[in-house]
Amino acid sequence: MLVMLASHLLCSWFVFLQPCYSTFKTLSRTPPYADLQVWCMYWAVVGAFIAIENILGFLISWLPFYWELRTLFLLYLSLPQIQGSTYVYKTYLEPFCRINEAEFDAGIASVTSSILEFFQSCVTSVTDIFFNLLNKTPITTQPQSDRAVYDTSALN
Repeated sequence: MLVMLASHLLCSWFVFLQPCYSTFKTLSRTPPYADLQVWCMYWAVVGAFIAIENILGFLISWLPFYWELRTLFLLYLSLPQIQGSTYVYKTYLEPFCRINEAEFDAGIASVTSSILEFFQSCVTSVTDIFFNLLNKTPITTQPQSDRAVYDTSALN
């Protein structure tokens, strides 16, 4: 548990906070183009890693030394002296994305369209229910002419 806490602290500082601040510093310079490419590669690699980890984490997080190896890998990616994210991006992520770019674009468009249609149908259903509830008149007593006429003379 102590190792996991140390891993979270190290990763929070070196993997997210320090690169976030470095990205801010890079973007705040007048021509940020020199370091911008490096930080964009970093965030692309870290984003891919975090996404894969979120999907497969329950399968691999129980492995021995997982948190230590994860911390070392994230430090490798984040430390500017090593520039591991640049290596991983140029060696693995960029070629993979270039090969599958058309499929990714089509998949993103399809998912976006499906999600939009789903939310539109949900909004339509909710508005239909809302307006149906608004348009219904409350139940009142039946008008006098609709009531059954009983012969009360037989009761006397």
